[in-house]
Amino acid sequence: MKLLLLKILILSTFILLAIIPSIAQQQVNRCATMEMDSLLRKKYPQLGSLIDFELELQSKVKEIELQRQSGRTTAAVITIPVIVHIIHNGEAIGQGRNISAAQVQSQLDVLNEDFRRRAGSRGYNTDSRGADIEIEFCLAAFNPQGIAMAEKGIDRRQGSRAAFTKEQMDGEVKPLTVWDPNRYYNIWVADFTGSAQNLLGYAQFPSKSGLGGMPEDGGPASTDGVVIKYTAFGSKDKGSFPVLQAPYDLGRTLTHETGHWLGLRHIWGDGNCATDYVDDTPTQQSESRGCQKGRVSCGTANMVENYMDYSDDACSNIFTRGQKTRMLAVMEISPRRRELISSNVCGNAIVEAPIPNFRVDKQQVLRGGKVTFTDLSANLPTQWQWTFEGGNPSTSTSQNPVVTYDTPGKFNVTLVATNSIGSSAPLVRTDYIEVLEAGLCNSITNFKGTATVLKETSPATGYITGHNSRKDQAKAEYFGNNLGYENVSGTSIRFGYAYAAEGSATESTVTVVVWNARGLQSSPGQILEQKEIPLRTILQDVAQNRETKISFDRNVPVGGYPFFIGVVLNYDKKDSVAIVSNQNGQSSQITAWERNSQGVWQTYSISRGINVAHAITANVGMNESVQVGASTLFTDAGQPVTLNARGAGLFTWTPATTLSSSLGAQVIAYPTQTTTYTVTGTGTDLCNPEASITVFVRNPTAVEPNPIERNLIISPNPTEGQLQFALSNSIRGNVEISLYNFIGQKVAGVKEQKTTAEYVKTIDLGSVAAGIYIVEFQLNGWKVMRKIVKI
Repeated sequence: MKLLLLKILILSTFILLAIIPSIAQQQVNRCATMEMDSLLRKKYPQLGSLIDFELELQSKVKEIELQRQSGRTTAAVITIPVIVHIIHNGEAIGQGRNISAAQVQSQLDVLNEDFRRRAGSRGYNTDSRGADIEIEFCLAAFNPQGIAMAEKGIDRRQGSRAAFTKEQMDGEVKPLTVWDPNRYYNIWVADFTGSAQNLLGYAQFPSKSGLGGMPEDGGPASTDGVVIKYTAFGSKDKGSFPVLQAPYDLGRTLTHETGHWLGLRHIWGDGNCATDYVDDTPTQQSESRGCQKGRVSCGTANMVENYMDYSDDACSNIFTRGQKTRMLAVMEISPRRRELISSNVCGNAIVEAPIPNFRVDKQQVLRGGKVTFTDLSANLPTQWQWTFEGGNPSTSTSQNPVVTYDTPGKFNVTLVATNSIGSSAPLVRTDYIEVLEAGLCNSITNFKGTATVLKETSPATGYITGHNSRKDQAKAEYFGNNLGYENVSGTSIRFGYAYAAEGSATESTVTVVVWNARGLQSSPGQILEQKEIPLRTILQDVAQNRETKISFDRNVPVGGYPFFIGVVLNYDKKDSVAIVSNQNGQSSQITAWERNSQGVWQTYSISRGINVAHAITANVGMNESVQVGASTLFTDAGQPVTLNARGAGLFTWTPATTLSSSLGAQVIAYPTQTTTYTVTGTGTDLCNPEASITVFVRNPTAVEPNPIERNLIISPNPTEGQLQFALSNSIRGNVEISLYNFIGQKVAGVKEQKTTAEYVKTIDLGSVAAGIYIVEFQLNGWKVMRKIVKI
């Protein structure tokens, strides 16, 4: 079962997983994961989401497993450099919170014993599933400036107070004290207070995104590492350390949190018989306390000795082979974890010039986009000289510069790094940054594969992607927005099923919503926009096997961050709809979400064990599009309806026959039958210059079609000055021709009579400046609007 679920995990950027000290084993709040992750995303929206991280991780896990089966793996031991930030309150070294170097060394010894499954240590076990992780930890010998440390691996800092909340640790202490997480495994040892008073430790989960887009003074890089309470850091087996408190006095808190830091979840999967996405750890109902050997739950004997359970320190002694594979996969694909392998700060001396290296948050950007460069050079450089072909700035001496690219093309990047030994040879990466010429306006979708309408099977009373027996409240599709589009102008949703209860189709609607992606665990968060779509429109589109196109009332700002588009499901009127999806397994990412009847958002992969994408397309752009909205979608014949347009400078409306005006951002419509109004915008650089909206009329009256719409010929267009109007029909009467510029000013016009069937009129526009104009032709109240170009 776990193997089937391996592809469906969505992990938080921040996993703060707590072990709670309590002599009496009392139950208290153990985990701050959801609270802290939500706060982090609100503070740093640049984080976006890591919902595709697990799929890449599991792909790497399978690759490692296949290599192991074929005997192509080597037993190379990875060494990770450690820096321990001891946050004290002025105590003497070795007293209270200012723990001794011996206590630090005792903890490092336990960490290595546990990760190497060393014989004769508490970290050894005879379980056939047990594994030597082949990861070791060393105390850093050099600080970030390349200076040898008096106390290896120890950074003593006097805090502003004796104890800290989690928020103070992440918001104040960690950003001010963190060492480059590309070179050091940061461990903070401190005391907790407030709601964290009974907390032993928490970890930050490995990131896939690195430093991309993050501010220099905050974000995941500035908080990356683990925090351990000083009373649980170290081992009484290695010396006399009075501050240690049983039963967490053998150093296993850091082993547990380091497991999280390397990508492991709690063995019980943080749920009732849930999965930790490791195949050889048995499923169990909940966390273990004390040392419940022989405990059975979820039909299996629980591995209470696993370091990722909540058992006492003396009880814990095993990582499994599956957990090892997962941690080694993280060391390959997570940027900051991967870079630690080449860090040499545990050596005896820096004896060579730097070896230049760097990474970027993205190599492909839209025109005008920003790229964040992160230095990864070895041998602790102290100076940097960057050259950015095509970039602004073109050169930089910052360690981690941010560069803007305004010109399309492919560009080189050069780095020279310098330390006290000397300067490196230039590292030149050719055509490294690609700036896109197109793409300022785009339509993006996750849907590919076979169009399917997924029905429930037990009970078969509804649709997985729509109204169903579970009474799901909403369905949503995640858009990663990797190219950083600023707004969403509209969407297209392909519905595969629609049903209107008797008598309800007349004025029933379906609510289409845009959410940001800053909810709990990167779920849909705040509603950015919503629009009511007539059910009858969806019914017609389903009957014609076409998608339903929706233009929002405004350009929805998403600020370059991920977002969701979906529908809210209402069960009151007994109507129902279902969105088309692809078939299970045809999606390469996890993008489909649903909100259950209790209002909790989950991915389909978690809630239903399937991986699909909805047939939803987002119309996105860096520029605005013309938008249209109406005061009501349903009205009686002849009643006024206010139409509003946004996103351009000049607006032209059609059909003009039932409008108060054919120009302007706001017009009044008096429809006598169901009418689709189209507005066209000019005057600005638009992604989409046109939008439409349909107003449905109750008890419509017959309306004569516009008798001049098809017969009027205006030529030549474009014109150098002479513009001819030709119309052949039986109507006689007043003719008025008006020419408007892009801001709605009338610049030319004529009034006369049409007295015969054939009408021809030429207007001289020689005195009119070159540009785009709107010409309005009226005959006895009938109107036609056309766009012309004067050259």
